[in-house]
Amino acid sequence: MITVSLIGGLGNQMFQYAAGKALAERHGVALALDLSGFRNYALRSFLLDRLLVPEAAPAMAAEATAEKPADHYARSLWRQRIDRLLGRAGLPKLAPSANNYREPFFHYDPAFEALGPQTSLFGYFQSERYFASIAEPLRDWLSPREPFGEAAASVLARIEASRLPVSVHVRRGDYLKPGAVEFHGILGEPYYRQALGRLEGAIGQDPELFVFSDDPAAAEQVLNFVPKSRLVHVCGDPERPWEDMALMARCRHHVIANSSFSWWGAWLNRAPDKVVVAPRAWFAPHELSKRNTGDLYPPGWLLV
Repeated sequence: MITVSLIGGLGNQMFQYAAGKALAERHGVALALDLSGFRNYALRSFLLDRLLVPEAAPAMAAEATAEKPADHYARSLWRQRIDRLLGRAGLPKLAPSANNYREPFFHYDPAFEALGPQTSLFGYFQSERYFASIAEPLRDWLSPREPFGEAAASVLARIEASRLPVSVHVRRGDYLKPGAVEFHGILGEPYYRQALGRLEGAIGQDPELFVFSDDPAAAEQVLNFVPKSRLVHVCGDPERPWEDMALMARCRHHVIANSSFSWWGAWLNRAPDKVVVAPRAWFAPHELSKRNTGDLYPPGWLLV
Protein backbone atom coordinates (compact mmCIF):
# COMPACT_ATOMS: atom_id res chain seq x y z
CA MET A 1 0.00 0.00 0.00
CA ILE A 2 1.05 3.59 -0.69
CA THR A 3 0.19 6.15 2.00
CA VAL A 4 0.31 9.90 1.41
CA SER A 5 0.13 12.46 4.19
CA LEU A 6 -2.20 15.35 3.31
CA ILE A 7 -1.94 18.96 4.49
CA GLY A 8 -2.72 22.44 3.24
CA GLY A 9 -5.50 23.81 1.07
CA LEU A 10 -7.32 22.18 -1.81
CA GLY A 11 -4.56 22.75 -4.37
CA ASN A 12 -1.87 21.26 -2.12
CA GLN A 13 -4.07 18.28 -1.27
CA MET A 14 -4.53 17.65 -4.98
CA PHE A 15 -0.78 17.65 -5.65
CA GLN A 16 -0.18 15.24 -2.79
CA TYR A 17 -3.01 12.97 -3.86
CA ALA A 18 -1.88 12.97 -7.50
CA ALA A 19 1.66 11.91 -6.63
CA GLY A 20 0.49 9.17 -4.28
CA LYS A 21 -2.11 7.91 -6.75
CA ALA A 22 0.44 7.75 -9.58
CA LEU A 23 2.84 5.72 -7.44
CA ALA A 24 0.05 3.38 -6.31
CA GLU A 25 -1.15 2.88 -9.89
CA ARG A 26 2.40 2.12 -11.02
CA HIS A 27 2.65 -0.71 -8.51
CA GLY A 28 -0.96 -1.86 -8.76
CA VAL A 29 -1.57 -1.36 -5.04
CA ALA A 30 -4.07 0.59 -2.96
CA LEU A 31 -3.60 4.22 -1.90
CA ALA A 32 -4.40 5.35 1.65
CA LEU A 33 -4.87 9.02 2.57
CA ASP A 34 -3.40 10.03 5.93
CA LEU A 35 -5.56 12.87 7.36
CA SER A 36 -3.74 13.23 10.68
CA GLY A 37 -2.19 16.54 9.59
CA PHE A 38 -5.58 18.26 9.78
CA ARG A 39 -6.23 17.49 13.44
CA ASN A 40 -4.33 20.50 14.76
CA TYR A 41 -4.51 22.64 11.62
CA ALA A 42 -7.57 24.86 11.97
CA LEU A 43 -6.81 26.98 8.88
CA ARG A 44 -7.49 24.17 6.41
CA SER A 45 -9.74 21.13 6.20
CA PHE A 46 -9.84 17.97 4.12
CA LEU A 47 -11.62 18.72 0.83
CA LEU A 48 -10.87 15.83 -1.50
CA ASP A 49 -14.15 14.25 -0.44
CA ARG A 50 -15.84 16.99 -2.49
CA LEU A 51 -14.23 15.52 -5.59
CA LEU A 52 -14.55 12.11 -7.24
CA VAL A 53 -11.48 10.86 -5.38
CA PRO A 54 -12.24 7.18 -4.70
CA GLU A 55 -10.03 7.03 -1.61
CA ALA A 56 -11.68 10.01 0.14
CA ALA A 57 -14.55 8.21 1.87
CA PRO A 58 -12.39 5.33 3.22
CA ALA A 59 -9.90 7.88 4.56
CA MET A 60 -12.60 9.78 6.44
CA ALA A 61 -14.08 6.56 7.81
CA ALA A 62 -10.68 5.38 9.03
CA GLU A 63 -10.02 8.71 10.71
CA ALA A 64 -13.41 8.72 12.41
CA THR A 65 -13.34 5.14 13.71
CA ALA A 66 -9.71 4.72 14.80
CA GLU A 67 -9.46 4.63 18.59
CA LYS A 68 -5.97 6.12 18.65
CA PRO A 69 -5.18 7.21 15.11
CA ALA A 70 -1.47 7.54 14.40
CA ASP A 71 -0.35 11.12 13.87
CA HIS A 72 2.01 10.42 10.99
CA TYR A 73 2.21 14.07 10.01
CA ALA A 74 3.24 15.24 13.49
CA ARG A 75 5.92 12.53 13.65
CA SER A 76 7.23 13.63 10.30
CA LEU A 77 7.46 17.26 11.43
CA TRP A 78 9.26 16.15 14.59
CA ARG A 79 11.89 14.31 12.55
CA GLN A 80 12.30 17.36 10.31
CA ARG A 81 12.95 19.64 13.27
CA ILE A 82 15.45 17.21 14.80
CA ASP A 83 17.28 16.92 11.47
CA ARG A 84 17.52 20.72 11.19
CA LEU A 85 18.99 20.98 14.69
CA LEU A 86 21.47 18.19 13.99
CA GLY A 87 22.48 19.86 10.73
CA ARG A 88 23.14 23.18 12.46
CA ALA A 89 25.30 21.34 14.98
CA GLY A 90 27.28 19.63 12.18
CA LEU A 91 25.97 16.23 13.19
CA PRO A 92 24.52 13.51 10.92
CA LYS A 93 20.75 13.40 10.47
CA LEU A 94 18.53 10.70 11.90
CA ALA A 95 18.54 7.46 9.96
CA PRO A 96 15.67 7.45 7.45
CA SER A 97 12.59 5.57 8.57
CA ALA A 98 12.03 2.39 6.59
CA ASN A 99 9.63 2.89 3.70
CA ASN A 100 9.17 6.61 4.43
CA TYR A 101 9.91 9.10 1.67
CA ARG A 102 10.14 12.83 2.37
CA GLU A 103 10.36 15.15 -0.61
CA PRO A 104 13.96 16.49 -0.45
CA PHE A 105 13.50 19.73 -2.41
CA PHE A 106 10.93 21.73 -4.37
CA HIS A 107 11.75 20.48 -7.86
CA TYR A 108 11.04 17.00 -9.20
CA ASP A 109 13.04 14.16 -7.63
CA PRO A 110 13.84 11.31 -10.11
CA ALA A 111 14.33 9.00 -7.12
CA PHE A 112 10.53 9.03 -6.74
CA GLU A 113 10.29 6.59 -9.65
CA ALA A 114 12.26 3.97 -7.72
CA LEU A 115 10.04 4.00 -4.62
CA GLY A 116 8.54 0.65 -3.72
CA PRO A 117 4.92 -0.48 -3.26
CA GLN A 118 5.00 -0.04 0.54
CA THR A 119 5.89 3.64 0.87
CA SER A 120 4.61 6.53 2.98
CA LEU A 121 4.93 9.92 1.25
CA PHE A 122 5.51 13.29 2.93
CA GLY A 123 5.80 16.47 0.87
CA TYR A 124 3.99 18.73 -1.59
CA PHE A 125 5.05 17.22 -4.96
CA GLN A 126 4.27 20.34 -6.97
CA SER A 127 5.20 19.08 -10.41
CA GLU A 128 3.21 17.39 -13.15
CA ARG A 129 6.17 15.06 -13.60
CA TYR A 130 5.09 13.11 -10.52
CA PHE A 131 1.73 12.19 -12.04
CA ALA A 132 1.89 12.71 -15.81
CA SER A 133 1.42 8.95 -16.25
CA ILE A 134 -2.17 9.17 -14.96
CA ALA A 135 -3.10 12.61 -16.33
CA GLU A 136 -6.35 11.67 -18.05
CA PRO A 137 -8.00 9.56 -15.32
CA LEU A 138 -6.70 12.04 -12.74
CA ARG A 139 -8.73 14.82 -14.36
CA ASP A 140 -11.81 12.65 -13.85
CA TRP A 141 -11.00 11.84 -10.22
CA LEU A 142 -10.44 15.54 -9.47
CA SER A 143 -13.84 16.59 -10.84
CA PRO A 144 -16.57 17.83 -8.46
CA ARG A 145 -18.61 15.08 -6.88
CA GLU A 146 -21.85 17.09 -6.79
CA PRO A 147 -23.56 19.38 -9.32
CA PHE A 148 -22.75 23.08 -9.14
CA GLY A 149 -24.78 25.22 -6.77
CA GLU A 150 -27.07 27.88 -8.22
CA ALA A 151 -24.48 30.69 -8.25
CA ALA A 152 -21.74 28.57 -9.82
CA ALA A 153 -24.16 27.16 -12.38
CA SER A 154 -25.03 30.71 -13.41
CA VAL A 155 -21.34 31.53 -13.93
CA LEU A 156 -20.86 28.32 -15.91
CA ALA A 157 -23.70 29.29 -18.24
CA ARG A 158 -22.01 32.63 -18.86
CA ILE A 159 -18.65 30.96 -19.51
CA GLU A 160 -20.24 28.59 -22.00
CA ALA A 161 -21.98 31.50 -23.75
CA SER A 162 -18.78 33.56 -23.95
CA ARG A 163 -16.98 33.83 -27.27
CA LEU A 164 -13.53 33.56 -25.66
CA PRO A 165 -13.53 33.07 -21.85
CA VAL A 166 -10.23 33.45 -19.99
CA SER A 167 -9.80 32.83 -16.27
CA VAL A 168 -7.71 35.34 -14.32
CA HIS A 169 -6.79 34.55 -10.72
CA VAL A 170 -5.87 37.29 -8.23
CA ARG A 171 -4.72 35.76 -4.94
CA ARG A 172 -4.70 37.76 -1.72
CA GLY A 173 -6.42 36.46 1.44
CA ASP A 174 -4.00 34.47 3.57
CA TYR A 175 -1.08 35.60 1.39
CA LEU A 176 -1.32 39.01 3.13
CA LYS A 177 -0.77 37.62 6.61
CA PRO A 178 2.55 38.28 8.38
CA GLY A 179 5.03 35.61 7.39
CA ALA A 180 2.98 34.51 4.40
CA VAL A 181 3.51 37.69 2.40
CA GLU A 182 7.28 37.45 2.96
CA PHE A 183 7.20 33.86 1.76
CA HIS A 184 4.77 33.89 -1.17
CA GLY A 185 5.01 37.47 -2.40
CA ILE A 186 2.14 39.36 -4.00
CA LEU A 187 1.52 39.79 -7.73
CA GLY A 188 0.46 43.31 -8.67
CA GLU A 189 -0.67 45.21 -11.74
CA PRO A 190 2.67 44.88 -13.62
CA TYR A 191 2.37 41.09 -13.70
CA TYR A 192 -1.24 41.08 -14.87
CA ARG A 193 -0.58 43.76 -17.48
CA GLN A 194 2.34 41.76 -18.91
CA ALA A 195 0.55 38.42 -18.60
CA LEU A 196 -2.56 39.61 -20.42
CA GLY A 197 -0.42 41.22 -23.10
CA ARG A 198 1.40 37.94 -23.58
CA LEU A 199 -1.86 36.00 -23.69
CA GLU A 200 -3.56 38.31 -26.16
CA GLY A 201 -0.46 38.24 -28.34
CA ALA A 202 -0.62 34.43 -28.35
CA ILE A 203 -4.32 34.12 -29.16
CA GLY A 204 -4.62 37.23 -31.35
CA GLN A 205 -7.96 38.30 -29.86
CA ASP A 206 -9.44 40.29 -26.97
CA PRO A 207 -10.97 37.75 -24.58
CA GLU A 208 -13.64 38.10 -21.93
CA LEU A 209 -11.94 37.86 -18.54
CA PHE A 210 -13.54 35.84 -15.75
CA VAL A 211 -11.84 37.14 -12.60
CA PHE A 212 -11.53 34.80 -9.62
CA SER A 213 -10.29 36.35 -6.39
CA ASP A 214 -10.60 36.17 -2.62
CA ASP A 215 -10.30 39.98 -2.61
CA PRO A 216 -12.55 41.57 -5.27
CA ALA A 217 -11.38 45.10 -4.44
CA ALA A 218 -7.74 44.12 -5.00
CA ALA A 219 -8.65 42.34 -8.22
CA GLU A 220 -10.44 45.41 -9.52
CA GLN A 221 -7.44 47.55 -8.68
CA VAL A 222 -4.79 45.40 -10.36
CA LEU A 223 -6.98 45.03 -13.47
CA ASN A 224 -7.87 48.72 -13.69
CA PHE A 225 -6.26 48.92 -17.15
CA VAL A 226 -8.81 46.49 -18.64
CA PRO A 227 -12.12 47.90 -19.92
CA LYS A 228 -14.86 46.98 -17.44
CA SER A 229 -16.98 45.64 -20.31
CA ARG A 230 -14.48 42.78 -20.67
CA LEU A 231 -14.47 41.80 -16.99
CA VAL A 232 -16.73 39.32 -15.21
CA HIS A 233 -16.02 39.21 -11.47
CA VAL A 234 -16.87 35.75 -10.13
CA CYS A 235 -18.17 35.89 -6.56
CA GLY A 236 -17.63 32.29 -5.53
CA ASP A 237 -18.69 30.65 -2.30
CA PRO A 238 -15.59 30.45 -0.01
CA GLU A 239 -17.11 27.32 1.52
CA ARG A 240 -17.15 25.63 -1.91
CA PRO A 241 -13.71 26.40 -3.43
CA TRP A 242 -13.81 23.33 -5.69
CA GLU A 243 -16.54 25.06 -7.69
CA ASP A 244 -14.34 28.05 -8.54
CA MET A 245 -11.53 25.72 -9.56
CA ALA A 246 -13.87 23.73 -11.82
CA LEU A 247 -15.18 26.97 -13.34
CA MET A 248 -11.61 28.07 -14.09
CA ALA A 249 -11.08 24.77 -15.89
CA ARG A 250 -14.10 25.45 -18.11
CA CYS A 251 -12.50 28.65 -19.46
CA ARG A 252 -10.61 28.58 -22.74
CA HIS A 253 -7.30 30.05 -21.57
CA HIS A 254 -5.78 31.08 -18.25
CA VAL A 255 -3.74 33.70 -16.43
CA ILE A 256 -2.84 32.16 -13.09
CA ALA A 257 -1.46 33.53 -9.84
CA ASN A 258 1.43 32.14 -7.78
CA SER A 259 -1.05 29.71 -6.31
CA SER A 260 -1.59 25.97 -6.52
CA PHE A 261 -5.32 26.73 -6.72
CA SER A 262 -5.21 28.39 -10.13
CA TRP A 263 -2.40 26.04 -11.24
CA TRP A 264 -4.96 23.26 -10.97
CA GLY A 265 -7.69 25.38 -12.52
CA ALA A 266 -5.52 25.66 -15.63
CA TRP A 267 -4.19 22.09 -15.57
CA LEU A 268 -7.67 20.56 -15.35
CA ASN A 269 -8.62 22.19 -18.66
CA ARG A 270 -8.34 19.35 -21.17
CA ALA A 271 -8.04 21.58 -24.27
CA PRO A 272 -4.78 20.65 -26.05
CA ASP A 273 -4.31 24.16 -27.45
CA LYS A 274 -5.05 26.14 -24.28
CA VAL A 275 -2.74 29.03 -23.44
CA VAL A 276 -1.63 29.33 -19.82
CA VAL A 277 0.36 32.31 -18.56
CA ALA A 278 2.05 31.87 -15.18
CA PRO A 279 4.37 34.00 -13.01
CA ARG A 280 8.08 33.26 -12.89
CA ALA A 281 8.06 34.72 -9.37
CA TRP A 282 6.22 31.87 -7.66
CA PHE A 283 7.68 32.99 -4.32
CA ALA A 284 8.98 36.23 -2.84
CA PRO A 285 12.50 37.02 -4.19
CA HIS A 286 14.52 35.78 -1.21
CA GLU A 287 12.49 32.55 -1.09
CA LEU A 288 12.59 32.07 -4.85
CA SER A 289 16.39 32.12 -4.74
CA LYS A 290 16.31 29.00 -2.53
CA ARG A 291 14.15 26.92 -4.86
CA ASN A 292 14.31 25.54 -8.36
CA THR A 293 10.78 26.06 -9.70
CA GLY A 294 11.50 24.81 -13.22
CA ASP A 295 9.52 21.59 -12.80
CA LEU A 296 6.46 23.42 -11.48
CA TYR A 297 5.36 24.52 -14.95
CA PRO A 298 4.08 21.98 -17.49
CA PRO A 299 5.60 22.16 -20.98
CA GLY A 300 4.13 24.94 -23.08
CA TRP A 301 3.04 27.26 -20.26
CA LEU A 302 4.16 30.85 -20.85
CA LEU A 303 6.12 32.54 -18.05
CA VAL A 304 6.09 36.26 -17.25
